[in-house]
Amino acid sequence: MRRLTVVSSGAKVRLFAIDGFDQAVFDPLSAAGRLPALTSALGGASARLSLTDDPSGDAGAPDPARLWTTIATAQPAAAHGVQSLETRRVAGLGGILHAGDDSTAGRLLGVSTDLLRLTRPAVASGTERQEKTFWEVAADAGLRTVVVNWWATWPAVSTNGVVLSDRATLRLEHGGPLDAEIAPATLYPTLAARWPQLRTRASTRAAAALASLGDDDHSAALLRRSAELDALTLVLAAEVRTGRDDLSAVYLPGLDIVQHALSGRTAVPTAAATALESYYVVLDALVSDTIVPDADEIVMIVTAPGRASVAAAVGRLSVRGAVASQAQTVPAQATDVAATVLYALGVPISRTLAGHPLVSLFADSFSSRYPVRYVATYGPPRSGLAARDGQPLDQEMIDRLRSLGYVR
Repeated sequence: MRRLTVVSSGAKVRLFAIDGFDQAVFDPLSAAGRLPALTSALGGASARLSLTDDPSGDAGAPDPARLWTTIATAQPAAAHGVQSLETRRVAGLGGILHAGDDSTAGRLLGVSTDLLRLTRPAVASGTERQEKTFWEVAADAGLRTVVVNWWATWPAVSTNGVVLSDRATLRLEHGGPLDAEIAPATLYPTLAARWPQLRTRASTRAAAALASLGDDDHSAALLRRSAELDALTLVLAAEVRTGRDDLSAVYLPGLDIVQHALSGRTAVPTAAATALESYYVVLDALVSDTIVPDADEIVMIVTAPGRASVAAAVGRLSVRGAVASQAQTVPAQATDVAATVLYALGVPISRTLAGHPLVSLFADSFSSRYPVRYVATYGPPRSGLAARDGQPLDQEMIDRLRSLGYVR
């Protein structure tokens, strides 16, 4: 397949994905001046994203692996293939059974097949994905890319950039040979050697963000753990970026973890609400020095309401930078995000995408100089290029997600 022709404006894109973001919680905190960094970042041109991507049409809380793969590929789950976070792998075969049925009967069936060793529990991975992500398209076009902690990025594959998959920190914690948690594999020894310092840096950053909060017996440990997870993602991203990267994307789960954990605390609803508000303040402090665009940068923030959402699934895409349009809000779909990222980078848009670039989020001078260009297709995702010499961390991944409330 011929390399895509990039017509670049010279602008670099940094994208921050924030899960668990509730506009109703954010707005009063923003009005009170408690979230200066996020208020500034979200105050420019933005799109109100419809995030419903369920065959049944359910507008409830979306599955995170399915939703964030939809955002990354500009395709619905029926096309990209990642249906649910929890899956079951069929013994002796490469196939999977999706665990999207959360009914009592569905759970009993899964337990029964596990006991009979016909299946084993698993979580969503890139092996299920049948469409390219926006960073893979950009890398195939010759651009330098970095992605950190996105859902379903293991096994990590990269042709022209860095992928720290959703299992990267597990590998760095456990050591041993890679099982495709990090790409390129040559990056692993350096990160492994610096792992203690990186963890300390993240803990220090999290402690500084938490310092302004009072002690709360109900939530102190939860806020600290979530802050350390988000801080570690940001520290790792800073560690692997080179300053010459055309695109970087990070996924921050802390707010969703806090929101989901607190949603069940009906005995102390006021304390839970206060703790949730506190984490918005913590997150604002964590990202404050990273979400301000430089002169040649476009900063995009994508939010989703997370697993505790009971209202219609609505998110947000905000664009800031010299080439962004003035403050406005337009309606859009989750599938429009990846197309918009690729348009900003000067990459032509595949006619097979379900989404479209949100050109109105950019200044007229930019969109007139750089009109949308199209190609027939991006082709299938690459496979079989990952270094897989180590012991798979399947059970460790399940245990971590269970401790964070993602799986039962």
